[in-house]
Amino acid sequence: AVIGPPNVEVKSESGFLHVDFEGPFAQYDSWSLKQYYGSWNYRILYWKKGSNAEVTRIDTEHNSEILSQLEPWTIYCIQVQAVMPEWNKTGELSGELCEQTTHNGVTPAWIIVMVLTGSMLAVVISVPVCFFSFLYLYRLTRHVFCPSYIFPQHLKEFLNKPPSGSQVFSALPQEEHLFYDKLTVISEELQNQCDETGAETSKTTEHLQDSEQEDSDS
Repeated sequence: AVIGPPNVEVKSESGFLHVDFEGPFAQYDSWSLKQYYGSWNYRILYWKKGSNAEVTRIDTEHNSEILSQLEPWTIYCIQVQAVMPEWNKTGELSGELCEQTTHNGVTPAWIIVMVLTGSMLAVVISVPVCFFSFLYLYRLTRHVFCPSYIFPQHLKEFLNKPPSGSQVFSALPQEEHLFYDKLTVISEELQNQCDETGAETSKTTEHLQDSEQEDSDS
């Protein structure tokens, strides 16, 4: 009996090629021919498209295989066939499927160097900027809430004292420490009265003196 080719699907994932395959199936039945044979393997053949490189072969008992160790951004072609070791028989090859690999996930050295250099520059620049910004904000906050000028001590004491109703200022110093001239103001009417009183007083005094003189003579 002729064993036909299996059904094959190829997917490119992160630098690898993921190959899925199943069958072949019986011509008038949906059952896989693998159920009619004692042992059953699959053989995968793949190579670079457009090159004369040697074809790589992989034998597996599973229905899928991941092709690794591939060059990134390279097109590979794949064919799969069924193999029966006990019968020394191989099936037909599947149709040629070609798929391009993507990035293999390995970061190039120049990108790593650029990232490290950029990170170091960012740290070197950001640390002084953050430091001076914090210092400026600290000084601004201190200037607003804790001004640098000193409040006069006597005003502090005055404000700290509890307010009194009648006496706001301190008592006057003792009189012995004061030096002043005494000034008496007399109005003109009062001056005239004082003059008349003085004249009467002087007349009375003279009259008393005359009386005493007469008494003494007698």
